[in-house]
Amino acid sequence: MKIDEGRVVEEIRRVKPRLVLLSCPEGYLRQVGDLASRLEREFGVETMVSADLCYGVCDTADLDALKLGADLAFHIGHRSGFTKIGERTVMVDVFDDADFSKVIEKAVVLLKPYRRLGLCTISQHLHSLDSAKGLLESAGFEVYVGKGHERLLDGQVMGCRFTTSFSIRGEVDALVFLGQSRFHAVGVALSSGKSTFMLDPYSETVEDMGVQAEQWGKRTVLQIYKAVDAKRFGIIVGLRDGQMLSAQAVHLKKRFQKHGREARLITLREVTEERLAPFRDLDAFIQTACPRISIDGSVFSRPVLSTPQAEALFGIWEGKELSAFLERPSWV
Repeated sequence: MKIDEGRVVEEIRRVKPRLVLLSCPEGYLRQVGDLASRLEREFGVETMVSADLCYGVCDTADLDALKLGADLAFHIGHRSGFTKIGERTVMVDVFDDADFSKVIEKAVVLLKPYRRLGLCTISQHLHSLDSAKGLLESAGFEVYVGKGHERLLDGQVMGCRFTTSFSIRGEVDALVFLGQSRFHAVGVALSSGKSTFMLDPYSETVEDMGVQAEQWGKRTVLQIYKAVDAKRFGIIVGLRDGQMLSAQAVHLKKRFQKHGREARLITLREVTEERLAPFRDLDAFIQTACPRISIDGSVFSRPVLSTPQAEALFGIWEGKELSAFLERPSWV
């Protein structure tokens, strides 16, 4: 794993900050801590490393930097089409040096029934897309990579945004996800409705995500039906920078009220069973923070639905058939 330290140094020389805040996913904390120490030695800047959980591009520390008086913040490890977010935050790439050649060699046999393949991955492996595409094409496949859209780069998917894979689903027989993130791979399968295979370069395994996608899909449907008879709903607004969808939450509250339900707006930074426990008078929750909370198996004693699940719930109340509500380019 390699951090794009050149980007960090370039911004420090340009801004000449007194205090710098660095945030990253938990798995990168040691390397980012080492980087912070070097920045202090070489540039004489004060650094702080955020040890809070960091979930993605939606979870920058821009507001934290403002509160701390930091002149600059580096969001490390979640590449996107945006080079800067907010007033102070600079996006910094992390490149994973994993070799996909061996797992692609194994995948060729399993993928033979599919002539046309769509290729996608997360930010750390984007630099491997071209070589993976070339290897699959040399094995006789037609390979498509979806064009970037808004914050997504070509071939990139995020935990809630799958536009690049969704946009090519009509052109391919199956989708191939490069990496070892089950959530992203299952998300590609559910959002596209296509057969999806995860190529893990570390274990050198090829996994058909169909069974897990079916399980996750059934679980999301079950939670919707558990909320059908609920009368009192909590509408959760996330407090992380990119999850603060207050306008969406207010809109949902009004829709629940039109259906004769009570609805209350709640703010939370972490949506957990423990934090929801005090709201004993509420029957169910809708959270607008991150769809992953509701879809990837988090355990709650009462229904906690994502926005797509809420839309499906409205449809049931309106007498509509439950459709493939997760087959969409974005879950937010």
